[in-house]
This record gives sequence, C-alpha cells and structure tokens, in this order.
Amino acid sequence: MTETLKWSGGTIPVRRSTRKTVALHVRDGSPELRAPWHLSDTDLKRFLADREDWLNKALHSQAEKQLQKPDFSQQYRCPLMDEQLTLSLQRGTRSQWRREQDRLTLVAPLLDKPHVHHVLADFYKTQAKYYLFKKTRQLVLAEGWENRLTDVCLRRTKTKWGHCTATGRIQYNWLIMLAPERIVDYLVAHETAHLLHPHHGATFWAEVGRLHPGWQADRHWLH
Repeated sequence: MTETLKWSGGTIPVRRSTRKTVALHVRDGSPELRAPWHLSDTDLKRFLADREDWLNKALHSQAEKQLQKPDFSQQYRCPLMDEQLTLSLQRGTRSQWRREQDRLTLVAPLLDKPHVHHVLADFYKTQAKYYLFKKTRQLVLAEGWENRLTDVCLRRTKTKWGHCTATGRIQYNWLIMLAPERIVDYLVAHETAHLLHPHHGATFWAEVGRLHPGWQADRHWLH
C-alpha cells in the first residue's frame, strides 16, 4: 500500500528508503516526497508546510507547460512553418513517418508520447535540414559570403535558437520549424549576419535590417 500524506492541495505520495535526507519532487504535474524510514509524519508535514509555496508554483508551472504539449489525438495538426499538417498515427514494427500533401502519418511500435515524439522529432529534423540549409546557403550566395560560411548544422538547445561561431559555423535549433516561415527567415538572417558582424552592436542590427526588414516584430515573437 502506498503511503500518502495530506496537504492543502490534497494528498502526496511518500516514498521511503534508506536515504538520509527528505526531498520534494514534482514530475509531470505529480508531487512526491522521498524520505528516510525513520522520519515521522509530523516531521514530513512540517517539511511540506515550509515548501508549500514552492510546490504550488512548481505544479502551476508544469500544468501550463502540459497545456502546451500536443496530445497526439487523431485530429491534431502539426505546424510546419506556414503549413498545418493533419496528424495521423499508426502502429507498426518500424518507426517512420510519411507525408502526403497536408497529412503527416507517424508509425511507431507503441503510440505513446516517447515513441511518437521520437518519430515526430525525426520529421522536423529532416525538414530543418532541408529548409534551413537551403535558406542559409541561398542568402550567403546572394550576399557573396560563401567564403565566410564553413558549415550549417542542427542541434536542439535549451536557451538558443541559433548560433554562429567565430569560424563561420552556423547552428540552428531544429524546433524553429514549428514557427511561421517569416520567423524562420528572421533567424536565418540573424545568424547569417553574424558571419560579417560577430557581435550584437549597431552595425550588426543594421545588417539584419537590410537582410530582413521588420526584424523587430519577428524578434519579439521569437522571444
């Protein structure tokens, strides 16, 4: 039988072990207390009361993030720049995706979030590799900066949508493919401008404005 403890938000499960300290964890919107065997319920309630504000904030934050996650229902629509693709799920032995006009079919052994996310990520990475590489090289060739660009690559990062190194290597976060195409074009212009201006000074922003007029609104959207 799972041990639980009452608090103002309801009940919270308690997992006891040989650990020496008590800790409060929140994962996927569910809190859990992890405590040593010897700690009394009174001590746990005191610990929980001291951290109730933090717990409420953590639960609220995760609830907001959960609302932003796709539920992968059969009627869900996946954004791809300015397109909206209708998502269809199928079980199959091999994980793969197929696109037919405005329909995207994801095939996976299990239709749970980890498996579907894996296939969907592969789809977006493939699109990013095509569109971001193409847009970057077209802009570089148009400006005559091909000797400054050494490489274009993809990486999912937590804090950056793009990055341009001092050696001319441009890196994009492939999740940008979920944004409208104008935002994608702004990001490409931003990182490409760094090939000439490796800073965020006035000359850099002037270059971004020349490459992508109206960048201010797009930068605000992206933030």
